[in-house]
Amino acid sequence: MKTRERILHVSLLLFNEEGEAPQTAVDISNALNISPGNLYYHFKGKDAIIRALFDRFDEEMRIILRGSRGGVTSIQDNWVYLYIILEEIYDFRFFYRDLGLLLDRYPDLAVRFRAMVAEEKKTIHRVLDELTRESVLNLDPRLKAALVDQIMMTLTFWLAGDSLSSEHHDGPALIHKTVFQVMCLIVPYMGEAGFDTLTHMIAHYEKATS
Repeated sequence: MKTRERILHVSLLLFNEEGEAPQTAVDISNALNISPGNLYYHFKGKDAIIRALFDRFDEEMRIILRGSRGGVTSIQDNWVYLYIILEEIYDFRFFYRDLGLLLDRYPDLAVRFRAMVAEEKKTIHRVLDELTRESVLNLDPRLKAALVDQIMMTLTFWLAGDSLSSEHHDGPALIHKTVFQVMCLIVPYMGEAGFDTLTHMIAHYEKATS
């Protein structure tokens, strides 16, 4: 792995596991066992590393969001798709743990983050439309905006919510829990045909978290 990639890889590990705010460029260089000057040759300080990591996260998330077009036509598809989104967010979870503080410190990233969230919201609208068109959901159009907002709140603040909880979960368990929470939001719109799917969904969740 080239030095630039090592810096990004180790920085992401440190930020995710110990928080971004306490880390300095010297901490990162020490973790890499390289000199601060060597790190500075590749990145002009921690701010540049954070921006490079956001570039990667933004690119990967947008690929995932655009890849949903026409591909989510069942409850099972939606379940899997939520896993993909949450796994990507978890890989860059330090952005979400102290989201407000981080975006205050980096106004340029705040603009880009809001644009990414807007595309995420647009994608959820589209997925709900596709599921309704396939008669998987029976969703009154007047309720769609509120449902999308509920889903977005869960997808945006699930990590912060877990950090405030007395019960902390490891990554896989937390992702399972959050997928289940989002799926529960659409249960009222499944109709009678969705009960078998719901039973399977609950069984899968209980097995995954037992």
